[in-house]
Amino acid sequence: MNSMPSKSLPLKHFAVFLSVFSTVVLCAPASAQSADVVYGNGRIYTVNDGLDWAQAMAIREGKFIRVGSMDEMRSVMTPATKVVDLKGRMVIPGIQDLHAHPVDAGQRELLQCGFPIGDTIDEIVKKLARCARETPPGQWVRGGMWPAEVLQPTVVPHRELLDQASLIHPIYIRTARGVLLNSKGLEALAISRDSTAPENGVIEKDEFGIPTGVLKGRAAQDAQHRIPPFSEEQNLQALRWSIAQMNKVGVTSVKDALAHDYSLKAYSALADAGQLTMRVTSSLAWKYAGTKATESERQAIAQRAVYQRDRHDPNFIKIVLDGIPPTRTAAMLDPYLPDQEHGDNYRGKLKHSVKQLQEDLIALDAQGLTVKIHATGDRALRESLDAFEAARHANGNSGLIHEVAHAEFIHPDDIPRFSELNVAAEMSPVIWYPSPLSIAAGKAVGEQRGKRIFPIKSLLEAGALVIYGSDWPSVAPDPSPWPGMEAMITRRNPSNNTGEQFWPEQAINLPQVIQIYTRNGAVAMKQEAQSGSIEVGKYSDFIVLDRNLFDVPVTELSEVKVLLTVLEGKVVHEL
Repeated sequence: MNSMPSKSLPLKHFAVFLSVFSTVVLCAPASAQSADVVYGNGRIYTVNDGLDWAQAMAIREGKFIRVGSMDEMRSVMTPATKVVDLKGRMVIPGIQDLHAHPVDAGQRELLQCGFPIGDTIDEIVKKLARCARETPPGQWVRGGMWPAEVLQPTVVPHRELLDQASLIHPIYIRTARGVLLNSKGLEALAISRDSTAPENGVIEKDEFGIPTGVLKGRAAQDAQHRIPPFSEEQNLQALRWSIAQMNKVGVTSVKDALAHDYSLKAYSALADAGQLTMRVTSSLAWKYAGTKATESERQAIAQRAVYQRDRHDPNFIKIVLDGIPPTRTAAMLDPYLPDQEHGDNYRGKLKHSVKQLQEDLIALDAQGLTVKIHATGDRALRESLDAFEAARHANGNSGLIHEVAHAEFIHPDDIPRFSELNVAAEMSPVIWYPSPLSIAAGKAVGEQRGKRIFPIKSLLEAGALVIYGSDWPSVAPDPSPWPGMEAMITRRNPSNNTGEQFWPEQAINLPQVIQIYTRNGAVAMKQEAQSGSIEVGKYSDFIVLDRNLFDVPVTELSEVKVLLTVLEGKVVHEL
């Protein structure tokens, strides 16, 4: 391993260096190995096992052709080479986020009424009322996610709560369990006391048989399909906004963790227009709202090649196996704490039968599709691993690295299975440190049990591929990777860095964290040969930071600013 250079080249020496270079190469003709641009005088952390640190890097046609010392740039520089002085700034590979919902995030910001996890019911109602005032009467007001059932579980979602915001606008809100409509929304969708729920769906009704506004399963999905969809231009607008937000914080590759047909169209359209400033892999929905795949889900998989682009790979699948611990919908091995609704031996439920899950995994794996399974409870996680194991036995080692999303509660016996089965463990930052969501989970499973989540260190020691996923905007308030990076090391809430830690024995160090956020993600996205580290032959995807991560207190990591984001040699964000 090469050690980190003690300091960067002084600016006056760098200027002399460039002058000498220009004299040497003045008459040198451009060649196949001449650089378009050289970034020099930096502290470049490559995440390359053969070269930890470098001082300069040369780029041609979007790829690294030299990485090393300033002297090593000499042979690829010509008078036409652009030279960028990094002024001693730190450089790392671009961030790889393996779990986000970019189109949905843009829709929430630009086209819907959004509210973060911490909002109370009163705050939500006030925001909805404000959104309604800004919306023409009769038009839909959409919003989410509804977090109140997580933070205030004693308050049951009901249409009358939304009626306080407006009686003249239909209101549609996504919740952790389905959909919530106000009275006008129920009327617009012709849902009444006479309505019956579709198979695998629920229309909740009160003691008088009147719908409460809560829809679950297939009923919720049907409602989503019946309200006016956003236009293709609106989806493009939403996606452009989200990509700009991700580029701004250093993200250069992202996995859309639940891509619907409108998302696939938006990615391919942006790519065709030369505006997709990010590498994207899309996880297509499979049996999202029930035990049977919909026709649209089957069509999306069958026609996925239509949406394939250089920067968009739709050969991934998403299966949701359970819910989340705060709402007691995660499938657990041990019971939740007793409560009036569930009794004293409730362990949650799986959304799919074990037999069907295994059959689906075998079939999907055989088609070359990489599967991400949402599993927050330790029972759901075990059944996920069992399904991956069944696929390995049936198909042999396909080489596909399947994933468990939100690998939150993991029984110790299952930790070594990730490496044995070549399954990646996805980590979600707003849950592995004390936050409203994780604290709410502790209230459901027990405070001490609720703290023993995300055994990151144990997974790494067992040889597992650990990856990072923000789950923006469903969980994370923004796509910034930096607070979560800090929390992986401190196991504290990065907003204050005080108070308790969640399972501090599972803290890891900075080099491990950087690798999780960069190279590991590239491996899981089938992009290891193209990105994830700064080395010759790979695309020049990197970010320039406002501080050296190794030189500042770890509690400053959440404050990092990205000065420059580069994708394939082109600047896509500059502060």
